[in-house]
Amino acid sequence: MKVKAILKYFWERFKTPIGFSGIIILLLITFSFAMFQGGFVSWFLFYSVLPVVMYSILMAFYPIHWLKIDRVISKDKLMAGEEITVTITLTRRSNFPLFYLVVEDLIPESLKREARYDGNAHQVQSRILLFPLFRKRLKYSYTINPAPRGLFKFDEIMVRTGDIFGFVLKSTTVSIQDRIFVYPQYQEIERWETGKMLQTGMKKVGKRSFTDYTSTVSVRDYAAGDKMSWLHWKASARSNKLLTKVFEQQRNDDFVVVLDHCEKSYGTNDWLFERAVSLAASLVHYSISKGGSIGYHPFKGKGIQMNIGVEQEWRIFHELAKVKADVEEIFEERLKQEYMVGYMEGKTALIISPRLTEYTVKTLELLSARQQTNVIFFHLTLDQRLNGQELTFINRIRQFGIPTTPIIGSDFSESLKAGGMYASI
Repeated sequence: MKVKAILKYFWERFKTPIGFSGIIILLLITFSFAMFQGGFVSWFLFYSVLPVVMYSILMAFYPIHWLKIDRVISKDKLMAGEEITVTITLTRRSNFPLFYLVVEDLIPESLKREARYDGNAHQVQSRILLFPLFRKRLKYSYTINPAPRGLFKFDEIMVRTGDIFGFVLKSTTVSIQDRIFVYPQYQEIERWETGKMLQTGMKKVGKRSFTDYTSTVSVRDYAAGDKMSWLHWKASARSNKLLTKVFEQQRNDDFVVVLDHCEKSYGTNDWLFERAVSLAASLVHYSISKGGSIGYHPFKGKGIQMNIGVEQEWRIFHELAKVKADVEEIFEERLKQEYMVGYMEGKTALIISPRLTEYTVKTLELLSARQQTNVIFFHLTLDQRLNGQELTFINRIRQFGIPTTPIIGSDFSESLKAGGMYASI
């Protein structure tokens, strides 16, 4: 057991194929050459190699795990498309000369694709080759631009060094845990015509409209059935006839976002799913900015109940940052399950999906037929124009009283203002 432990001890310090034996062989060859050949040149060669050999032996016992490593991330919460700067700092306790250091921040693959660096010829993304020699403090930076949406965990930083001949290789991995939230990018929506469809009677919104009896906007002639408390006495006295107050009709836009995150709906079009998430974030931001109440209902995980305020907006953004198109079931089947068990009863659902088939139409018709269930459908298109089949399906869905808006192109505001009415083949 002791022999095995000793071999393991040396193997951890001499990891190249030549390793420790290479150092001894080099020393023996130069010594033998000096002994048999003799002369100044032979002994000069031996004494020249001796410091290198001694350095390699000392390197084998160098405590690389004593390195102090820090990671500083410029932001831990940001929007998709922004830039992150990551700075790695290494501090050594001693001035023991190191010919080189290879440092790599082991970041997620999706971040590595966007990693950038500037001004260092020996750096590739988050990995760098440094030549510290006697320096005790080293630092380098890299940027991630643009930052993709998601929750990302930074964990390990790997450091490697060795002697000049490569006989000795030392490596260590330091765990420094950081995480960043990259929230989905949203667009400012100027006007949302689809929301008015429900308000003007295309489909009633249940218990979401009410009259503010404290706010009078105008007067009208008295009609049978008006309450006496509604009479505007001053205006009636001036006009010599009975006039009734007209109160402000207020409508609380209470919605729940239902985002299609089924894998089969997007296939290999990752960019389309990102556009769906961005649309969901834009609708949430618009609703909150108008004082409306909104919630979020995922197909996996815990949903967020309807609420108002900026805090609610960031709660939903937090969940949208983590969502992935990883639901294995078909979108229409999962949607029916959610409705049948009553999770969305009495709510107005903003359904966002690129799916538009005969099955989609029948599923939305079924949901629309249920009492106390309101649906607004947003269809994300692959192309810049709708084809004939898509137009047919959209018209059929609208005939059942379901406001439907095709989201064409990257400008959500234009699509929502038009309500998809101007889309053509």
